[in-house]
Amino acid sequence: MRSLVLNGATLGAGSLGDVAGFVGAECIIHEPLEGIGATASLASTCQSLFRRLGWDKGPDRIIAVTGPGSFTGLRASLALADGLSFGFGARLHGVTTGQCFRANPDWASTICLTYARRNRLFAEFPDGQFWAGAPDDLTLPDGAQIIGNGVSMIMNTNIEPIDQPRPDLRLVFSAGLTAPAVTALQPFYIDAPEAKPPAQGLRPAPIR
Repeated sequence: MRSLVLNGATLGAGSLGDVAGFVGAECIIHEPLEGIGATASLASTCQSLFRRLGWDKGPDRIIAVTGPGSFTGLRASLALADGLSFGFGARLHGVTTGQCFRANPDWASTICLTYARRNRLFAEFPDGQFWAGAPDDLTLPDGAQIIGNGVSMIMNTNIEPIDQPRPDLRLVFSAGLTAPAVTALQPFYIDAPEAKPPAQGLRPAPIR
């Protein structure tokens, strides 16, 4: 089975995310997406990957990270995943960043920390609970394992950090194998969206 794996959730100028093509359980091509503007090249990167793999009919399955993470990266990658799924008739699966990390049996109990704007953290716990706030307000049990691109914001010396800022694409793939197929992906935001409709309402439709 041909699988396209997308991760556009990572926040930051250094590493926005990843695109990979799998055949069976083997990663054949992995393309890291570098820089804040890398979302603009998502579609062309997938197109190039399909060409190099000889996937004229596209993938059979698409697995995408749904968040939490970068607003723009999530919107772009999930919209692309939805469109490719519709166009090629591919099965569609969404997984959170924490689910991806915990696909590694050694990290099954890790707490995933994602850096958010304004020096805040998103925490995703193994039991499915989520939290958002300032790093100093996050209560973690002694000996807890933490992972993700927000671990450097935790100064508690009784916590065990794992130096893995984003999940390997093989973990994203593994997590996707156990996720249910869906008809469309929704980005996972812990915070409420900041965008609000205009005070005067939306503009009327143009007159033809």
